[in-house]
Amino acid sequence: MSKRRSLLLEADSTDAYRLVHGIADGMPGLYLDRFGGALLASKEGRLHAKEEALCMDWFNFLGCDHLYLKNLDRQVRKTSVENASPELWKGPAQDPVSQVMENRVRYAIRFDEGYSVGIFLDQRENRQRCIKGQVTKGFGLRAPAQSSGEVLNTFSYTCAFSVCIGKAGMRAVSLDLSRKYLDWGRMNFQLNGMNPDEHDFIYGDVFDWMRRFKNRGRKFAGIILDPPTFSKAPKTGKIWKSERDYPELLGMALDLIEPGGWILACNNTVGWSAERFESSMRQCLSARRVGIGRIYSARQGVDFPVTARSPQYLKSVWIQVEQASR
Repeated sequence: MSKRRSLLLEADSTDAYRLVHGIADGMPGLYLDRFGGALLASKEGRLHAKEEALCMDWFNFLGCDHLYLKNLDRQVRKTSVENASPELWKGPAQDPVSQVMENRVRYAIRFDEGYSVGIFLDQRENRQRCIKGQVTKGFGLRAPAQSSGEVLNTFSYTCAFSVCIGKAGMRAVSLDLSRKYLDWGRMNFQLNGMNPDEHDFIYGDVFDWMRRFKNRGRKFAGIILDPPTFSKAPKTGKIWKSERDYPELLGMALDLIEPGGWILACNNTVGWSAERFESSMRQCLSARRVGIGRIYSARQGVDFPVTARSPQYLKSVWIQVEQASR
């Protein structure tokens, strides 16, 4: 384990991170995550003896209370919530809702709600950038005085990014196709002593609402784009494929961004390299003749190491927009 990665174990501000990242950590196919007092081991198929021993070593070393096992299923979209949820492997049954802490921010998690427990650990450093209001040197996220002060979080899931936006003193507009996850997001605000009524939670299709915002002339100081790799629109039946359709999504965001605003464009499409993704974003910006201040491509966090055999899968491109409406 690297020195920087080991610091996560010592931090009193974070208790949610990845301990084993598959082949990059010499354990092909195995992923082990800490969520507060629980560990989650994920693998396609059964664990072998060496993997079980490693999980138990971490379980005992960290003094965790629960150890869950999740079978990675390539056909998860066709799997019921019950079958997609992790199974309790070690420890007593726990309350359905528990909490984790990340950079002193609290989030509610559940192990009975399907494939994800409520937070994506690989976005920790991007969320921290939102809280600090700083992407990198010379690239700040503070909105100019004349701006709306609102940040649109599309595909917001349980609104983890939105909570960080609220922590930074901006108003979050969370947009998602699930009322359940938006309610979960409201709970996350409450866990951090913030009033969710001071923010906006919108249920509906992202593309439909972005068109509505454009027609209404609504603008945002920042926009977060973190779409699924594949999805199907409920009304039109249109199939979204990230690598094919992302430029259109970025174009819609450019219609809504204020001068001086910023966009975070993320994707985790396997086989779409960070270099090609950034190139695609730059081509879209060039076609729109957008005035750009800075573009910054972020690496994965230290607990998601990148190697030749385990390339970067989460691509994050931060775009500082000087002028978008052309």
